[in-house]
Amino acid sequence: MIGQDQFQDILRSLSERDKERHSVEVSGNTIEEALGQAAIELGVPVRRLEYELLEMGKRGFLGIGKKDFSIMAYEVESKIARTAGGEVLLEEFAEEEKEDEVIIHYGDFTVRLASDGAYLKVVPPDKGGTPVNIQDVKKELQFRGIADIIMERIESTVSNSDSVYVKVGDFIYNPVNDARSTINVSEDEMQAFIEVLEPGPGGSDLTSSDITSFLRNNNVVFGVMEEALIGFEDHPVYNRPYLIAKGEPPVNGRNASISYLFEQDQSQIKLKHKRDGSVDFKELNLIQNVVKGQPLARKIPPEAGKDGRTVYGKYIPAKDGSDIQIGLGKNVSITDNGKTVIATSSGQVLLLKGKVTVETVLVIPGDVNASTGNVSGLGTVVIKGNVEDGYQVSAQGNIEVNGFVGKSNLLAGGDLVVKRGINGGEGDFGKITAGKSVWSSFINNASVEAGENVIVSDGIVNAHVNAAGRVLCKGKRARIVGGMLQASEEINAATLGSSGGAETILKVGYDPKAKVELEELVLRQEDLDKEQNESDRNLQGLMKQKRSRKKLSADKETLFIELRQRHNDLIDEMEKLKDSIEHKEEYLSILQLRGKISASKNVNSGVKVYIKDEEYEVTNPFDYPVTFLLEDGFITTAKYEDITEEDLQRRD
Repeated sequence: MIGQDQFQDILRSLSERDKERHSVEVSGNTIEEALGQAAIELGVPVRRLEYELLEMGKRGFLGIGKKDFSIMAYEVESKIARTAGGEVLLEEFAEEEKEDEVIIHYGDFTVRLASDGAYLKVVPPDKGGTPVNIQDVKKELQFRGIADIIMERIESTVSNSDSVYVKVGDFIYNPVNDARSTINVSEDEMQAFIEVLEPGPGGSDLTSSDITSFLRNNNVVFGVMEEALIGFEDHPVYNRPYLIAKGEPPVNGRNASISYLFEQDQSQIKLKHKRDGSVDFKELNLIQNVVKGQPLARKIPPEAGKDGRTVYGKYIPAKDGSDIQIGLGKNVSITDNGKTVIATSSGQVLLLKGKVTVETVLVIPGDVNASTGNVSGLGTVVIKGNVEDGYQVSAQGNIEVNGFVGKSNLLAGGDLVVKRGINGGEGDFGKITAGKSVWSSFINNASVEAGENVIVSDGIVNAHVNAAGRVLCKGKRARIVGGMLQASEEINAATLGSSGGAETILKVGYDPKAKVELEELVLRQEDLDKEQNESDRNLQGLMKQKRSRKKLSADKETLFIELRQRHNDLIDEMEKLKDSIEHKEEYLSILQLRGKISASKNVNSGVKVYIKDEEYEVTNPFDYPVTFLLEDGFITTAKYEDITEEDLQRRD
């Protein structure tokens, strides 16, 4: 147990230690102003400061006898606390300040002169602060020219310290020397400032009522700050602008919003690798099912705006929040006065182009073959067996095949997952297209197009692959041999090419789909150009005949009119086609795709690397991991950049 004397000794010891650490002596019109200056000089918040009052300040009279408050301020690094048992605890300050930090308030007083006498208000100290000294009050009254004072009232007012004005003396009142005010309102009428001239000998101070009346006479009727009024009455600020009223800005209403009650971006699914290095697709959860009548989305209505007001009381209109309609797709309806969307059928819920949609799921329990014919699903199609040669499967959603895909065509609006692999073929079959990504154990002799990525565990052999994102082969036997692969961002496998030197073309660094579209536009332009030349020749021949004969036969006249119309149509079409080609070329030229091609084991000769418009043919094999990049217009090699787990995670 520590006694009171020991406790005081510890306080003094810590105080001296804190001052030695970092302190500064500053002054100001008020203690708060001095603390603010100390905070700037010490580079710490005011709340981290403690101080000692070195000299009490005085306001003075007409500037005579004015004296600043002088304090010694220092940063506190430790604090004292008592336990319930009286023990003293020394606690180090943490990086973040506690909300219950103690702030010491010293006693204060104000002398205010009115037409009927001098008034005194005394504010008591708080949290251990020093009370008002009666001698300081007497000196202030003398400075203000109050000779006729009532000492008993001064003593009782200081003793009571009840924050109430009490008349403590008389003086010869001279209304000519009263404090004078001017007002300045900001251009946007949102702030009003008063500037007050200090009263002369015998003049009275302004009260909060005086200021309120002055503001009202100048049409400032809104946003007058009560705290500022009282603050000015107790501690006047002369010869500089003083903020006294603030307008209220308008608050626009919040727009309506939609709260979706299903996952728009399904949680990431990490692919599991088997012992042989292949990827296990059996654990994928491709379908987010909902049942009939289940709520799918709710609309949060818009809010009304709150009008603002200037200090003159003028209303500033606010904007109400705008409404929004919930996009409705298939198999849903809206209830609750347009606020809630529910499913009208059980199936897979999707947000397609901003519309809440429920796609029904079509499940084929076995193979797609002669017993089923071609399969077309409005939602997701799940095939428990294989897709045999010669058949087609299409779905607006995802396609999941648990077995093999033979020489067949698959078209999915979403992801396409083949758990056993794809065996393509020549001719009209072997075309695999997905709006999002393609996932398979292997791809052999097929044509694959993906709106996002192509992810394969074992390898890609003699295939044509076109991916708007990446082509990734991750697994012990992951290899790319033969064929042509195009991707916007990256092609990555364990082995590129074969030891026999099979030609393997790999292209990255541009949008392959846009490139194909540009090539098709250019071909169309060439066809139209040929047609236009032929049409113009025929038209010129008929025009020549018309000039020489002055009249054509009925058939030739009809042909002449048709050719002239076609001529005009071709000009319009060629102009539109030219614009389309320019836009597509501009898009490809500004497309910011870095593009890289990587091999985690080796690269064989016969591999042709294309990054944007640059080409590099591998003539000498790379028997080590390598990444090909484009730098300064040249294809160079760099340290191998591996496929991360995040790259292999599927996102819906």
